[in-house]
Amino acid sequence: MDLFSKTKGLGIVNTLRQAGLYPFYRILEGTIGNNVKYHGKNLVMMSSNNYLGLTHDPRVIEASVNALRYWGTGCTGSRALNGNLALHEELEKKIAEFYGAESALVFASGFLANQGAITALAGADDHIFSDEENHACIIEGCQLAEGKIHVYRHGDMKHLEELLQSVPLDSGKLIITDGVFSMTGHMAPYDQIYKLAKQYNARTYIDDAHGLGVVGKGGRGTASHFGLPADIIMGTFSKSLASQGGFIVATPDVIDWLRHKARTFVFSAALAPASTAAALKSLEILTSDPCRVEKSAANAAYLKRGFEQLGLNTLGSPSTIIPVFIGDDSVTLGVCQNLLQLGVFTTPVVYPAVPKGNALIRCSVMPTHTKEDLDIALNAFKRVAPAILAAYQAPNKTALADELNNMGQPLTVQTHQGIQPQA
Repeated sequence: MDLFSKTKGLGIVNTLRQAGLYPFYRILEGTIGNNVKYHGKNLVMMSSNNYLGLTHDPRVIEASVNALRYWGTGCTGSRALNGNLALHEELEKKIAEFYGAESALVFASGFLANQGAITALAGADDHIFSDEENHACIIEGCQLAEGKIHVYRHGDMKHLEELLQSVPLDSGKLIITDGVFSMTGHMAPYDQIYKLAKQYNARTYIDDAHGLGVVGKGGRGTASHFGLPADIIMGTFSKSLASQGGFIVATPDVIDWLRHKARTFVFSAALAPASTAAALKSLEILTSDPCRVEKSAANAAYLKRGFEQLGLNTLGSPSTIIPVFIGDDSVTLGVCQNLLQLGVFTTPVVYPAVPKGNALIRCSVMPTHTKEDLDIALNAFKRVAPAILAAYQAPNKTALADELNNMGQPLTVQTHQGIQPQA
């Protein structure tokens, strides 16, 4: 059989495209952060990771442009060789200071930071304990590491303890978790994780990609929220800090180890100067103006309260990520398409990003969202609420992703009260 024969058809993808319900790779024609242009129409952006609304801040743009002019468009090499700029070293120093830590290391992306750190730290005799709903980059990092992987049920501390008890007390152990889970906005029970780590001689690792700038003192993330230290904190610049790249915060010994052992760091080109400068300026703004974090929280509370008054289930999210639970995959895609037509850009989340039967619309807010923006979103959700509430009464755990390799065979995509596919 020809290697490429498998690429001839993606049944459900083609069906969704034909029905006007395919929700991915939508082309944005312009953006100013909290508003975007799509198909010539201005929409309220309600699903961005731009948690501090800094992507269009003039100070961030100016810093990026100045770095571009001074340093050029790229570093043309890895940090280990010819790409280690004073700008990188300054950013690492400021990150460490922000977290009250001694050292930090900047990677070209958050995915590379997780993958590189996990594989460099977990050796053949070590054990990794990972929440089942951790991000894909954590899962892949664990799979590539030589250590033995133990996956515990999401947020289930009893299960985590059982797994910790199953390995020798004196073995190397790493407990790794998202701080704020990206789809639901839920926070890891880090106070309990920390306690178990101390009891069973384990190290803790928090992926705070969605916690930085969102929770904790001045946006310092999950460990700060609980007032407890973490052995390793990973974060990204591509969300709250309005840039690209990722980082690891740890002790000088750990950072130096990663500097020489993390293959995704050693063998990747250094973070581009413009991105480095943008992240540095965003961090400076966050440090000097933590009120942005409070404004985001206030906007989130307003939107969540409005959703719940409509009878929608927001899953008790405590962060600026506000999921609207629907359950049924096809209804979720239909709702998302209707929201576009009603002036709101949102993101549908279906299996395997969430468990089967737990599809949702992922919303998030920024401090730059106006009350008018939020009210437009609430009015749009009011229009689609009957379809969502109807889905609550008729749960459907069938996953559209199971049809991904249906090779173009016909598939019926369900529609529910008021949800009509776009022609």
